[in-house]
Amino acid sequence: MRVTRGILAGVSACLLAATVAGPAAAATADGQARPAPIIVTEQAGDRVVVLDSTKRWANPNATLWSWQPGVDSDTGDTSTSWGLPDDARLRTGADGNQYVLVTDSYGLLASVPYPDKGPVAWSVDVGRSPNPHGIELLPDGNIAAAASNGSWIRVYTASQGRHSSTYVEAALPGAHEVWWDARLTVLWAIGDHLLVKYAVGGTPAAPTLTQLAAYNLPTNWGHDLGPVPADPDRLWLTTVYGVHQFQKSTGKFVGFPRQRELYASNIKSVGTDAATGTVLETTPKAGNPCSWCTDSVDLFVGADGTEEKVLPGAQIYRARWFDDESS
Repeated sequence: MRVTRGILAGVSACLLAATVAGPAAAATADGQARPAPIIVTEQAGDRVVVLDSTKRWANPNATLWSWQPGVDSDTGDTSTSWGLPDDARLRTGADGNQYVLVTDSYGLLASVPYPDKGPVAWSVDVGRSPNPHGIELLPDGNIAAAASNGSWIRVYTASQGRHSSTYVEAALPGAHEVWWDARLTVLWAIGDHLLVKYAVGGTPAAPTLTQLAAYNLPTNWGHDLGPVPADPDRLWLTTVYGVHQFQKSTGKFVGFPRQRELYASNIKSVGTDAATGTVLETTPKAGNPCSWCTDSVDLFVGADGTEEKVLPGAQIYRARWFDDESS
């Protein structure tokens, strides 16, 4: 159930002139831009699933791809490191190959070749206590990660081998997500109370992580973080108490289209499809067997349209548009 706040605390309620729509994309037969698929972390089946965003998800044909570690994954024994997948995003590496990056609250971080699956490109088990929550691919092939209970941001030397576990770490209480900003060549991270900007330096074999700036969140307990494709000067972010956009050039939190509808409590993920401008959100649904999960993804289409995509029996934590630009 969505709980919309009547007063947008600390954020301007006025809508700015920025458009929702993203850059042009290939058109369908009827001339309309086609939205990207959606990837969800589905905890009832302990898997990540890619779904066609234009179909009813109750239709088996809507499932385009799915993954969970298996005997061919070369991730070792995952009986204690996999069971609550909580982040997944598509990334294209410097080698031109595509990977699905995944984290699991039980400890597994992995880069999975897409669509081939098979042996992972990289993985590490950090254990259950840190509660890994976010993952990102860096230009040099290394991988950044966030852990909420561990209160850390790490850069792993994934470029050095499939099971390279060397890392550099920065403390960030309640670290929940990381996102690489190719335009500014910085790493953004969100924690309980702060949005932080880091420089990643050193070498692929010996990286460094240096804090450049930190911004107080307008509401506490940060949760999700990602791009606004139509405006590279902005970031999406969510907290337990609200949904926000951050303007990088001014260091301020600013208004955005459909803010009164999108601004709600306990939003686990938010993102804009670059092709169509459609915004997705996930929020826990009352009655779901998993108290932090939902069986649906809410879509905000155009100026005033809405749609609910329901995956029957699912326990979805996060959802993301399945392309590099939108997540």
